Amino acid sequence: MKMTEKLDRLMELKGINKAELSRRTGIPYTTIASLYDKGYENIKLANLVKLSRFFGVSLEFLSDDNIDFGKGMQDAEITALCESYIALSRRGRQMAKQVMDEILVYESAQSAPELSEPEYIREYVTPAAAGYASPAEGEDYILIPRDEKTPEKADFAVRITGDSMEPYIKDGSRVYVSRMLELTDGDVGIFFVDGDMKCKQYCEDSFGNIYLFSLNRNRSDADTKVLASSGITVLCFGKVLLPKKPPLPQD
Repeated sequence: MKMTEKLDRLMELKGINKAELSRRTGIPYTTIASLYDKGYENIKLANLVKLSRFFGVSLEFLSDDNIDFGKGMQDAEITALCESYIALSRRGRQMAKQVMDEILVYESAQSAPELSEPEYIREYVTPAAAGYASPAEGEDYILIPRDEKTPEKADFAVRITGDSMEPYIKDGSRVYVSRMLELTDGDVGIFFVDGDMKCKQYCEDSFGNIYLFSLNRNRSDADTKVLASSGITVLCFGKVLLPKKPPLPQD
């Protein structure tokens, strides 16, 4: 795939055009346009470095037409994850490991031919804040028995603190969570954002910006917005199992 084709795909993923790419990288627009009109064989290394840093991909990926787009993006994602993990604090690494362990358990269960219904599930002792974030670290959980009140799809439970998810989720209540790796707009989930655990309603726009809403709109001060360009990683522990999906806020 040619460099210009890769640039088109990368700009599409970020929702920008050549003019915006020029503004955000500092590369003159005429220089970017000439890559398409006159070819990129003589592109300056300094401009190639700016492009690779802006898009978070390797120089080799951009300059080598033989590297497939999907493979290059996969390598870039792995590199970005490694760099993010290294940049985490000790507490953050503990949380990242916990998330990976949960995913491995989930995928193992999905691939197993038959598994008997577990007798107990985990309830994490450290609460997920519905309002102001509470810390969450380590393997701080207790085992609670499954009973007739436990939803069939529940994988673990969490205690919620704060009033920002009322009246759907009350302060101090227990919520059951399904270890789903993908949420749809309007789902309520348990998230780890920038060192804190949160119980929020999820929404993502077409540009990859993530919005975590409080269901109690009197507590909109507890909403969280994570821009796609911020570099902040939003980790989802799973979907909170509610009787019905709450409507997204209209404000």
